[in-house]
Amino acid sequence: MDYHIFRKPKIVKGKTVHRWYYYYIDPVTGKKVQKSCGKCKNQAEAYAFISNLPPLFESSKKIKIADIAKWMFIPGGDHLNRLEKLGRVLDIKTIKNKRHILEIIVETFGNLELKDLKIPMVIEFLSDDEDHSGSWKNNFLTVLNDLYEEAPFCGVENISAPKFPKFRRNTIKKDIFTTEELNRLFSEELWSKLNSLMYEKCPQYNEGYKDIYLMFLCCSMCGLRIGEAIALRKKQFMFDQNMLLVDGFFKHDSKERTNFNKCGSADNQKIRVVPLPENLVGAMKEYIASREIGPEDYVFTRYNLPLRKHLVEKWFGRAMELAGIETEGRKLTPHSLRFTYITRMRRNCDGEIVQKLAGHNSMEMTEYYTRAAIPEMVEAAKPAIDAANKLFA
Repeated sequence: MDYHIFRKPKIVKGKTVHRWYYYYIDPVTGKKVQKSCGKCKNQAEAYAFISNLPPLFESSKKIKIADIAKWMFIPGGDHLNRLEKLGRVLDIKTIKNKRHILEIIVETFGNLELKDLKIPMVIEFLSDDEDHSGSWKNNFLTVLNDLYEEAPFCGVENISAPKFPKFRRNTIKKDIFTTEELNRLFSEELWSKLNSLMYEKCPQYNEGYKDIYLMFLCCSMCGLRIGEAIALRKKQFMFDQNMLLVDGFFKHDSKERTNFNKCGSADNQKIRVVPLPENLVGAMKEYIASREIGPEDYVFTRYNLPLRKHLVEKWFGRAMELAGIETEGRKLTPHSLRFTYITRMRRNCDGEIVQKLAGHNSMEMTEYYTRAAIPEMVEAAKPAIDAANKLFA
């Protein structure tokens, strides 16, 4: 039954009397609505009263996609609060992106009911879109699935998301560096020369090249993302065990360091440890000592602030030019160092170990990546030490 009766006391002219009421779940908002049964004096009259009300089931059939989407991905709203209780915490950038896509869905299909939304309609709409990538179109389909998940909370029952076919990602995959290119790229003589060129016009701002050079060396030898390398603090270097703890990063549009890794959250940090090759250990120990860097201090800084992403990307581009690395027809960026690391580590390590070192998500990934499990993580990563030492071999 769509309506439910109940009785509760009420004060009328100083006396307590009992009145009959009914409630139902609003099919659009999902909230409980309570109303009076009028002058009903007993349970039988209350049942007779609600039996004459229009069935909610009929109105739920008329709930449009726009009605379901209305309160989705709104900060502070019931939808996001519900997701948080289910353990799905989204950052503000993701919320904005999903809301933007949802607005396109509403503009295109908002007047339809979910039961009338068919796979060919959606795929044809996305196929005709020449302004967005395959990845964006797949995100569109993900938000559509979010819409189907929200439907029951808006009174739309017995409907599940169809299996939409995925679009091929048309982004160009990063290329990797050869051994000869890596040796040229990480020549200190080259970086010293590059440093002179970068500060030729403004020598008074010259702080040397060691910070940026070593930051990229960490990316190359430990498989770090740039945001992770910029966020490194001294205490993450576990020199006594030749390990590096990766437990946070700087997002490209943020000045604050997270306490979790990419694809993680404050509740599920997904931190990892990776081996420190012996030659990197020596270079980092010397650098940290020369700079008198404290345990909580950021390792790679300029003007007492963590390195800026656009600055290091500029240096990297100039370094590749100076090293004479051929870039035509190839997509070589700082992130290519991570691609190179993963590719080379897989030559000497089991795929599951490399997956843990890279911090990639998958169905097989375990959930023990928390600070409490750091000793276990160190043990799991130790088989990769020899492989890390052979990266440039």
